[in-house]
Amino acid sequence: MSIMTPQSEAELAEIVAGAQEPLRVFGGGTRPIGVPVNGAPLSTSGISGIELYEPGALTLVVKAGTPVARIEETLAKENQRL
Repeated sequence: MSIMTPQSEAELAEIVAGAQEPLRVFGGGTRPIGVPVNGAPLSTSGISGIELYEPGALTLVVKAGTPVARIEETLAKENQRL
């Protein structure tokens, strides 16, 4: 079974809306979340990036597949952390 890796939120929405079976969602593999599911593999790694970062407001918005290491690296530049 091939891994579905959408490259946009719109593509992800289409996959989810059209799913005929459970989906096993995963990102960068940093840690499992939720209850394990047997289903079609769906990776969020193609939907990655920092959308908004305002250090003074302690505000960070990232896309679903953004690696935690990238987030930590960005925060460290401002002496911040998760």
